[in-house]
Amino acid sequence: MSKFKDQLGPGFDDETGPPEFDMQDGLALALAYLEDPSNVPCPHCGPNTIEVVAFLDASSMERGAAVPTKPEGDYTVVLYCHSCGRAAALDLSRDDGTEDRNAA
Repeated sequence: MSKFKDQLGPGFDDETGPPEFDMQDGLALALAYLEDPSNVPCPHCGPNTIEVVAFLDASSMERGAAVPTKPEGDYTVVLYCHSCGRAAALDLSRDDGTEDRNAA
């Protein structure tokens, strides 16, 4: 059995996998992203550790497909922190009132 321990961040040696952002973290990420998409600090690690990994079409995500898109209109942004290894997908689609949407 290997004695290798991943040193990327706390929780990685846990059998359940890397740590996750909680609801409060997600709200902080969303507010920071909406304020300045180029400067989103990690709620745990601080500034300069979050990378935008992808922009995905929000309506395709509802159907279970990950389709890359531009950050315009209805989209989901995927963020990753290189320090703690947490990731988040923020649905930035706007509900125009034509259909019911469930919060993810």
